[in-house]
Amino acid sequence: MRKKHLIRSICSFFLSFTILFLIFPVSSLRSDDETQISSENQSTELQNPVEGLLDPCPSGLPIPGADSYLVYDALSDTMLIGYQYDSPKAPAAITQIMTVLLSMESLELSDTITITKEMYESIPEDYVRIGFSEGEVVTVEQCIYASLLKSANDACLALAIKTSGSESAFVEAMNRRAAELGCTNTHFTNPYGLSDGEHKTTCQDMSLILKEALRHPDFTKISTSTSYTIEPTNTFNDRRVLNNANRFISTPSTAYEYYIGGKTGYTSESGYTIIAGAEKDGRELIGILLGANDAESRYLALSELFEYCFANYTTTMIEENEMSGIVKNTTSQIENSILGTTLKIDSTSLQLLEYYTVQTSIANGGYSNDIDLSEVVIDPLAKRQELKLPINRTFSNNSSYKIGYLTVTIVDETRLNEEIETIASSEKKDRAGILLTIAIVTGLVIVSGLAVLLFVKMVKKRRFNKNHRNPRIL
Repeated sequence: MRKKHLIRSICSFFLSFTILFLIFPVSSLRSDDETQISSENQSTELQNPVEGLLDPCPSGLPIPGADSYLVYDALSDTMLIGYQYDSPKAPAAITQIMTVLLSMESLELSDTITITKEMYESIPEDYVRIGFSEGEVVTVEQCIYASLLKSANDACLALAIKTSGSESAFVEAMNRRAAELGCTNTHFTNPYGLSDGEHKTTCQDMSLILKEALRHPDFTKISTSTSYTIEPTNTFNDRRVLNNANRFISTPSTAYEYYIGGKTGYTSESGYTIIAGAEKDGRELIGILLGANDAESRYLALSELFEYCFANYTTTMIEENEMSGIVKNTTSQIENSILGTTLKIDSTSLQLLEYYTVQTSIANGGYSNDIDLSEVVIDPLAKRQELKLPINRTFSNNSSYKIGYLTVTIVDETRLNEEIETIASSEKKDRAGILLTIAIVTGLVIVSGLAVLLFVKMVKKRRFNKNHRNPRIL
């Protein structure tokens, strides 16, 4: 009985496999592959069409008083105005923005840090510290507040070691993350801004780092806080009150109402540095000065640059619905050009920049959108082809900028149908071959099972005959 049950189980398995094959044919796999290829062809990322500064020669610009500076529009990814913005310089404590960013990406604010000597012993004596001691237990949140409000280098180093296990490992992570963000002229050697000759970044690169940090609501909340109190810990019995040293927050004469987060720094090598984000009327700008003349003037200079850029440049969202007319006209032109052939438009897709920035004086004159067909070549023999057509925005002064693409996919309907039929026929043959193989294997299993069953019966019969043999007469 057990042998019979085994044979029935094997036969049932092959029968189930055959039914599953019929329900899920090979064609479904091929269809997925074609969909993936189509998706990859559409995945080209649009880049900001303005290379370098939008306005290399601005008029009436307030004098920044710094070795290098930049104002960057974070929404449209556009560098508005600047000087030596891609020249590597010592950043001082604005370095700590990258350290805080990595900490926020890797840790929870409630995570605890047990302070070790390596988190403060290597920091020079004249660098700011919060005064942590060995064995003291603090939180990630407390260290971030200490870093952003007081430039506490020991708190910053504690975050680095907590995040990566060692300072050197964290520095590797800093440079790796900088590269991921698009930084091309940055080389960090420490987490807090120690001047060592090799620790360099640029206005452009630091703007990209702050842009990413400002994506974290906690970063904005902490860096714009007026003060924060660290309650007594296991080794320190007093409360530590941290007042924000950033004068955009702490000093009425230099306060800037649109400030949303940033950092300052100073070393003898770097001079005074500052980087900040500002948000006004739905726009987000990032400004940075490296090598500013003095501590207080950097705030006034940066706020004046912000106001200049808010007034003289306009950032608008590009709406997809305003393209419907030119898309319709373009597809009609293509359809007319392939009229009388076996070609047809299979699909269309739009790729647009989300935001676009231009001088306010130019924007006020109005604009028009058009799709460039000047370079279009349609291959009458191609089974499938994609036309990537630039979409341009032209302003009243005749300046024109690329703001997106219309991708038109054209197929040869006849050849496509023939290919589908060929694939279907090939799939039928493949399926028939597999079914034949299954049938043969199933048959062999059944025959083998029957042979085993017959053999078992023969053995049982011999044993029975042997046990019931007639008694011998002596």
